Amino acid sequence: MDKLIIYQKARELLKKIYILTEYNEKLRKDFALKDQIRRSAISIVLNIAEGYGRGVKHFKSYLKISVGSVNEVIATLSIIEDIYFINTIELKNSYEILAKQISAFSNSFPKV
Repeated sequence: MDKLIIYQKARELLKKIYILTEYNEKLRKDFALKDQIRRSAISIVLNIAEGYGRGVKHFKSYLKISVGSVNEVIATLSIIEDIYFINTIELKNSYEILAKQISAFSNSFPKV
């Protein structure tokens, strides 16, 4: 699993979410928003990990769920921009690329 690029990228981006929410004074105090984006980012990593240990059919389902969590992270980053005026464009772009990578990886499996 550690060899999967999408897994590595998801973990790397998760760290960035933790840094964003921990070192920004306003976000650190917004427990609901901080918790939501962290849980969504964690979900991406964990769904890739859980699906990896299952057959192709199940793995594809877990990858779809992880893309849904990516979209949740992106939406939460937009909310952070709207409420706290924090520039999250680079992070959103990175998550959009991750979603495409996960989808492409999932589509590379044979139909089951």
